[in-house]
Amino acid sequence: MGTGDPSDAFLPRDSLVCDACFCYIGSSVTLAWTAHPARRRPRDLALVAAVLFLTSGAVLLSFESLFMTGLAAVILVVSVGSFLFPTHYRLSEEGIEERRLGVKRARRWAELRRLEIGPGAALVSPFAKKSWLDRTRGFLLLFDGADRQAVVDELRRRIGAADGA
Repeated sequence: MGTGDPSDAFLPRDSLVCDACFCYIGSSVTLAWTAHPARRRPRDLALVAAVLFLTSGAVLLSFESLFMTGLAAVILVVSVGSFLFPTHYRLSEEGIEERRLGVKRARRWAELRRLEIGPGAALVSPFAKKSWLDRTRGFLLLFDGADRQAVVDELRRRIGAADGA
């Protein structure tokens, strides 16, 4: 049973959905949501599109190469992928899972040591102290599309108190 949301494909089909609290009864999923900032912020999407087209145009005029223009466009789209494409998050009894464009990343709760909570996202890291590898080894969980308080409560319960809350 599902809500008709495209993110339902990410969830077990035999689970019952409680829309108000994102609980999935009958499975080990504690919280699941889809963050898609571009859908909720059309003005920012227009800005990204304008920058993409202006940059591609500048590269085409400068290098007169369709290959370089296409490469520049691909690099820009990949760099803002977390904004443009939906990201599916799942917090379960085992750990955290993130999926975007068919790429799935997961970590067990035992591997995660630090939690930093901001106004729009939470950083969950396997490092006890700040590291330049935080963004690549850890997770930046966007609250966009989620019950922020429920996500924060679950993360604190699993990882511990955060400094930035």
